[in-house]
Amino acid sequence: MDRLQEIMMAAEGVTFSKNQSSALVGGRRRLERLAAEKKIAFIKTTDKKNGRWECKGSDVLRYAIPQNYTRV
Repeated sequence: MDRLQEIMMAAEGVTFSKNQSSALVGGRRRLERLAAEKKIAFIKTTDKKNGRWECKGSDVLRYAIPQNYTRV
């Protein structure tokens, strides 16, 4: 098992908030698109419109990009 697989296995039980996840994947719009495409699993802890999100840690890390990344 290589190091990346070990990190992903360790992150299975970890959840990130919507703010933390959007910072890691490169923005709120990208996070919402990935969630809509079912690439990032999440649950809403309340049924309210602005309810708190809990995103699956391994999915968020899989699509994380460096913070200083610029598209060309």
